[in-house]
Amino acid sequence: MSREPRAKRQKIVRLYPDEDQPAQQVTASPAYVSPSHLQGEPMASPPEETGNLPADLDDWDAADVPNDTMVALQLLRAQFPAKARATVEPVMLRSQLYTLVKDRTSVDRQLDELRQSGAVRMFKLPATVDEYAFMFAADYMAMVGRARQELQDRSSSEGMLAVLEWFVQRVLPRCTTINISHGDLLRLLTSDKRGRRLHDTVTGDHVGLLLNCGLLTKHVKEADTFWFAVPQIGRVVTSLVRGRKEILGMLSRKRYPEVFVKDLEKRKLQYSILDPRFHIRDLVGSGALAQMETTSGLLLRLNKKT
Repeated sequence: MSREPRAKRQKIVRLYPDEDQPAQQVTASPAYVSPSHLQGEPMASPPEETGNLPADLDDWDAADVPNDTMVALQLLRAQFPAKARATVEPVMLRSQLYTLVKDRTSVDRQLDELRQSGAVRMFKLPATVDEYAFMFAADYMAMVGRARQELQDRSSSEGMLAVLEWFVQRVLPRCTTINISHGDLLRLLTSDKRGRRLHDTVTGDHVGLLLNCGLLTKHVKEADTFWFAVPQIGRVVTSLVRGRKEILGMLSRKRYPEVFVKDLEKRKLQYSILDPRFHIRDLVGSGALAQMETTSGLLLRLNKKT
């Protein structure tokens, strides 16, 4: 009996020739951090684990991963700059995904599905206007584990540290939005997944610890609401903003505001810990730069509206 060929998805768009990466170089997520311990001890992979990419991105199909956007997220995660990774787990931008998957409507829909399923967390970037970053849930668990370890090293009491375990076990699985009200936070921290009230008591100090860890930030416009946040992301956000300005400023000062990708990649950015590739994807996806094929390579040109 002959097998019907499996339908392929649309191809991932390439900016770089090295994006046909061997499968072992691109993993979906790191070792999962146990919510029960948050000690950094690896467990089996979480349910969101989607496996590795095939050796050639042209060969993947519907049986390999949930959707195109997940493949793009995995690729961006693997390419996250090493210098920034020392500060924070990989974060990805919507604009970068737009350079990998042509159908932007599909990207937006699939991102929302991944967020609702709990596979990916979405965060508003501080000091920006309506800009958001995405992080694999397992990576965010690792950030919580890192925050717990830092508090433990400072001799914080186990009673206070328990709120981090409650945050992972009770809040994150049941709240996949980008923010949470103070009332909902207290309710989820003190109830199980069925909504039954537990005997744990949450105080203002517990909420303050989540704020001090950088896992929550106060909503500017809504006093009774918190944003979910990524600890220590400030330097990455600063680099994102300054790197954009540096590249766009460099092009705007040129007689012909254009540059080859291969030349821009060789440039060492002065004000960003993020590499040129990270910024190129962001600027092309946001429309600040246009890209075109030439006989000498891929050319980037400053859009007139920028």
